[in-house]
Amino acid sequence: MAAPSSLKPSEYTPLTLLRVAELAKEAGFPDGVINVVNGAGGEIAQQLIAHPDCAKVSFTGSVATGEKVRRSATSSGKRVTLELGGKNAALFLNDLSAQAMVNGILEAGYLNQGQICAAAERFYLPQEKLDTVMTLLRQRLSEIVPGSPLDEKTVMGPLANQVQLEKVLYLIQRAREEGDTIVYGGETLPGEGYFLQPTAVKVRSKNSTLMHEETFGPVCSFIGYQNEKEALSHINASPFGLAASVWSENMSKALRYAEDIDAGMVWVNMHTFLDPAVPFGGMKGSGIGREFGSAFIDDYTELKSVMVRY
Repeated sequence: MAAPSSLKPSEYTPLTLLRVAELAKEAGFPDGVINVVNGAGGEIAQQLIAHPDCAKVSFTGSVATGEKVRRSATSSGKRVTLELGGKNAALFLNDLSAQAMVNGILEAGYLNQGQICAAAERFYLPQEKLDTVMTLLRQRLSEIVPGSPLDEKTVMGPLANQVQLEKVLYLIQRAREEGDTIVYGGETLPGEGYFLQPTAVKVRSKNSTLMHEETFGPVCSFIGYQNEKEALSHINASPFGLAASVWSENMSKALRYAEDIDAGMVWVNMHTFLDPAVPFGGMKGSGIGREFGSAFIDDYTELKSVMVRY
């Protein structure tokens, strides 16, 4: 027997789940199985979580809000799944060509304007190839012209809202103040909409703000390494552990690094690819539980044992 679900979308994207509910109804779902509650976050979410008929809570969003949801849900004994923020890393090994690295960077960091929880924001490149990659990347980024998502020629759209645009611009300004190098971008575009140039930043050190704070925008930070193990150590020093990728022509070596990275999802020679059969979720501050796969089903069901003497 299926349990009814109440879905609360972001107030910035209220229409998508309404369409999902319509499709479910068209597919024959009984009324009341899927319910969509729109509106501002805070109070509505608290009422949904606190409702006595709510047995399970799943939240996708920021770390700060996720902690509030966790406390509220667990205080009343409810199970909770959290898919929170991250500062995802991509490690490029030295056997790759500079052009292959650029192709991987574009895939890992700029898809959907970086507005994907699993998008890479920290890029670790061999020091000897860093400048060459930056030159090639600057050229490729200059060819990207953000535009309307309704135009089939568009490959990069706007940020979700004014608040998000201002946050990203603030972090770019912090990078300038800290002495990081803006390789390309960093500026808004004229006209209506929350458009920002795809941005690449070569940071001065691993302590730069952009190496630690999630931008959730088309901003990628790059740092060179002399030693792969040192790069791995810094990747794992993050309080987050949602996703990462390793790029190399040496598959056995790439798989060893994939095993050593503290992240719930690690790709090899690709990034941001999801399969409904493969569990997805974070370690450390990036969340609790998994989405997709059998682990997802386990999170939404109770295990019950019945023993019979006969």
